[in-house]
Amino acid sequence: MNIPKFVRLEWLEEQQLHGVCELLEFQGLKRFLGLTGNIYPDLTKVFFTNLKVKDEKIESRVKGMRMLVSSVKWEVVAGLNYEGLKIGKGNTKELDDYNKITFYRSCLRNPQAVTRGFQVGGLSLIPRLIAFIVVWILTRRGHNHAVLHEEDLILMYCIINRIKVNWPCVIAEQMEKAKRLPDYRLPYVVLISKFLHNFLIPLEGELEELVKQTWEISKSTLNKIGLTQDNNGRWITQGEAENEEQAEEAAGEDAGPTEHEVTGGEAEQGSGYSRFEQMMIDKLAT
Repeated sequence: MNIPKFVRLEWLEEQQLHGVCELLEFQGLKRFLGLTGNIYPDLTKVFFTNLKVKDEKIESRVKGMRMLVSSVKWEVVAGLNYEGLKIGKGNTKELDDYNKITFYRSCLRNPQAVTRGFQVGGLSLIPRLIAFIVVWILTRRGHNHAVLHEEDLILMYCIINRIKVNWPCVIAEQMEKAKRLPDYRLPYVVLISKFLHNFLIPLEGELEELVKQTWEISKSTLNKIGLTQDNNGRWITQGEAENEEQAEEAAGEDAGPTEHEVTGGEAEQGSGYSRFEQMMIDKLAT
């Protein structure tokens, strides 16, 4: 089972990450990204064991009770709906201008940089945060979060370019993968637990855990993905921070010597001479 991550868009606003918030709110992801509460590991496994996806609709059976997730259930539980494009790997025909290499390079802090694969490390601020939310929450998998898959790039492209995505279809596809591929482990455990509550599945006596505060995306999380705050509290990438430090050092070197360094001492008030120069003048005069 994947440890669930969550993020509050209000917190991102407090961190002055307004651009990221606007993009995620446009997609209608605010409630889904912030889901917390009790999770039921054993019943989540049962849900995935009996999972079926037909016509992009999720269906399962837990404790003998049928769970068919309708559009109403998606809206009530996660604030999601079926509006938007049904996209994914091999299904980008509706994205006329999409090219994964061109798009990835446009997201780099230095678009001319030589890169190997689609690494997250070289991304600029907003794409890096969007990438993190995609791979850790929206299409969560078990490993290798530092390299973007084609599906990740497609979703990032839509989010950054404000192209509405059909998120229930994306999640259903990821659930199918998680059932077939052990590397995906079991994602969306909080969402599934919310469905269990909504379908009135009996939960008495079941193993349950509370989503921990340490699973929330916080300042320490942003530091771990290569972001830092400048002196004004503005979030920037580590690369930008290093460039600013180098620029400040260079500016200090280019400023030239101070008057103290040029004259060899502090100038006498009103004389125009340093103490050393005044001493030599006084000696010559005697």
